[in-house]
Amino acid sequence: MEIPELPYTVPRLVKGRNITRVPAGSTLEKEVAKQSWYIEFFYHNAQKERMERIRVTRKLNRIKDPREKLRNFNHLCEAYRIALEGGWNPLDEHANNRLKKEIIGISLDEALNLFETYDRAKGTRPKSMSTYRSTINAFIRFYGGGKKVATISDFEITDFLNTKEREENWAGVTYNNCRIALNNLFRFLKVNKYIVENPVTNSETRKKMRKESHQVFSERDFKTIMEWLDKHDKYCQLFVRMIYYTCIRPKELRFLQLKYIDLEDNTITIPGVVSKNKKSIPVNIDINLRIELDKLQIEKFDKEYFLLGSADTFISHKMCSENYAYNRFQKCLELLA
Repeated sequence: MEIPELPYTVPRLVKGRNITRVPAGSTLEKEVAKQSWYIEFFYHNAQKERMERIRVTRKLNRIKDPREKLRNFNHLCEAYRIALEGGWNPLDEHANNRLKKEIIGISLDEALNLFETYDRAKGTRPKSMSTYRSTINAFIRFYGGGKKVATISDFEITDFLNTKEREENWAGVTYNNCRIALNNLFRFLKVNKYIVENPVTNSETRKKMRKESHQVFSERDFKTIMEWLDKHDKYCQLFVRMIYYTCIRPKELRFLQLKYIDLEDNTITIPGVVSKNKKSIPVNIDINLRIELDKLQIEKFDKEYFLLGSADTFISHKMCSENYAYNRFQKCLELLA
């Protein structure tokens, strides 16, 4: 078979069968729009030495409004025409992906799905992923999930950040953190060739305000707190003592199992999977804390149990819920205020 001068035919819009009857209450335009439309063209398959017919819809038949449907199909037809003129080969999967990125583009909803998949594969911490997702979802709600990422400029980024800053009274650190989340998304899109430039790069930042120091209790305050806890909440009292005598973080205490407490060696080991810096940390047991631990008779329990799993029994086969001890401590402070 002789190879044609052009390896393709010009794409055309096909609107289904001809309408010969229009029901009462409808219009010809509406009836035509009910048909299954598609973009059709032929492309030369060099391996098979023949022209192959290609039909595409890109799920645009879900659009019910006749004018919107026509507009979208015309845009799709024009996109394929431009792609074919630029040398795109619809029989080449790599070229097909390139078309989606460079000509058709992806939406914000699609971008978020791709970004989350990338973050999970990279091993991003769940808490960081949750923070990014919160900001990006707010951005999507602001502009709509269908907005193409290639149409977003630094104006859209700045307008979103400034509006949220004004409406929600953001502090400088919140503004900057949200900017970082958006920057990570658009940097990912740029690296993967979905956009040419990162629109966040040239957006402004905010000055970080000086952070207030954490409240420090006086010795008198601490004595009052411990006396109240001794009468009303011995579980929370032990939790506070553990922090006071070991400087172990509250999250690390939640995960502390009996197998990491060595009373013979008088040490507590925070395993790397729990510690903030991902390294195992041995901590000496203060003599005052040792008295409290001995009262619990740790040796009688399964080593897999958690030291501070229950307010009733202290030691439990289950871990206490997040902020459990914190909320009990806050109740103490409120009652003493």
